[in-house]
Amino acid sequence: MTTNKKNQKGHSESLPQRMERLIGSVKKRKVNEAADLVFDSWETADSDESYALLTEAVELDPRNVDAWRGLMNFEPLGCEEEIAFLRQLVALGEKNLGKKVFQELKGHFWGFLETRPYMRARARLAQRLVQAGRLEEAVTEHEGMLELCPNDNLGIRYGLMALYLALNNLEGANRLFREYDEREFSATFAWAFVLERYLAGDSDGAAEALAAARKQNPYAEAYFSKAKNLPKRMPGAYSTGSQEEAMIAWDILQTAWKKHKEAQVWVIGQCARKKA
Repeated sequence: MTTNKKNQKGHSESLPQRMERLIGSVKKRKVNEAADLVFDSWETADSDESYALLTEAVELDPRNVDAWRGLMNFEPLGCEEEIAFLRQLVALGEKNLGKKVFQELKGHFWGFLETRPYMRARARLAQRLVQAGRLEEAVTEHEGMLELCPNDNLGIRYGLMALYLALNNLEGANRLFREYDEREFSATFAWAFVLERYLAGDSDGAAEALAAARKQNPYAEAYFSKAKNLPKRMPGAYSTGSQEEAMIAWDILQTAWKKHKEAQVWVIGQCARKKA
């Protein structure tokens, strides 16, 4: 993440201050024009151009949630300030949509373009809460998004699984296993099940789950047994059973595994026994 020098020279206000000022001063929103600029900012590889497009977008429509979320990549906030600003964006997204939309579209929320800025902002809030160690709050956000969109186009279930296991909420974890039966083709769920069985005190079940997880993705045990570290730049996509999937699975689940170090010691021992 890079801080834009133009912003440092041109703006004395923080993002929250600027949003408050623009919402209060712009009388006529140019919604479509602003949305087009945001899409253009996603397409360009030039960071200065992207920043300029997003800045113009919020001036045309200060209620554009995606534009403000994009500007956060150029104007970093402190941890607590960022969480507070993301809560503002989620609230703004709710207001933009109105209560009726939440009532009528609940259950298939992501299927409508107008709901996606809200969902993207809420997903980023959930991620930031995890990074800040505020896991119970993060669970609330994850559960709320899954309730709105059980099809889970954003992959919220994977992060929620990690949170349930980190908090030793095996009931929640098992509910996700029932609702999304992915252990045979998802390294994240396969290794989550290893941890769930271990935490449940089922040593035989944990060993069986470990064997199945190794079979599902042969690359993953290197990360879960601490034999290999994640790269600085994570892959943007993956295929089932790939090295990239293994990286992403550990990246998602490490919050849970690091909370239960004894489980990771057990995995390391199992992997060493296999090699002997």
